[in-house]
Amino acid sequence: MLLKSIRRMYGLGFERQRRWTHSLPLLIWLWLLAASPPKAVGYFLADTKAVLNGCENHWTLQDRAAMPLLFQMTVCVDIRVVAPGAWVAFSYSSVHAPRPELGLEGDDHALYGWLLRVRHRFPLQLSPQHWHRVCLRRDVRRNTFSLEVDGNLVAERTVIARAIPPSGTLWLGCRPRDRPPGAVLGKVELYLFRMWGDVGDHGLCEDGTVIGWNAKFWGMTSPEAKQRDPYLMCGETHI
Repeated sequence: MLLKSIRRMYGLGFERQRRWTHSLPLLIWLWLLAASPPKAVGYFLADTKAVLNGCENHWTLQDRAAMPLLFQMTVCVDIRVVAPGAWVAFSYSSVHAPRPELGLEGDDHALYGWLLRVRHRFPLQLSPQHWHRVCLRRDVRRNTFSLEVDGNLVAERTVIARAIPPSGTLWLGCRPRDRPPGAVLGKVELYLFRMWGDVGDHGLCEDGTVIGWNAKFWGMTSPEAKQRDPYLMCGETHI
């Protein structure tokens, strides 16, 4: 009788140990999952555009997507001028910089590209109510800064200067502090803002490798700053 009790006791002990051994990997996995930082939920904004009316609305790059130091870069954005006037597509500024390190603006007379706080004027207008793909390219090694519109090189200029400082702030649209006094502000729509760490050619719907047209990258001032449009180039109706 005593022998049976001992066997029963050891049998229960072995059973508990077996169950614990099988449960241990699951407990470790749950602990690692709880300890790991949450990842941002993102998705490609194929059917979403930014709607920027003057300086009222804008998009901002979130902190998790800090701008790195790049010696080569390509920035492309699709722009549609909806109402005439001065507009800002984007501006990137380093800490405490009064003027953009990189940016793109326009009005009824020209396009303007910012590089290291210097404004470059390009005598070209975008046709209103039509989408245009505008790209800026910067190559520190070759000392070049170029503007491309709809796949055509508009201008390439020699700029002997350092690389653009990293870890700044990036805005889509006009910053309230940069609102030009007395100027008539236009309204623009933006789509597919993307950045790559090279000066090569990229596909029309290819997302950026440094900064992409992805929900995890962007914050918005209000729901009115964005709009869904299934007829956009990379939307459902074009796939």
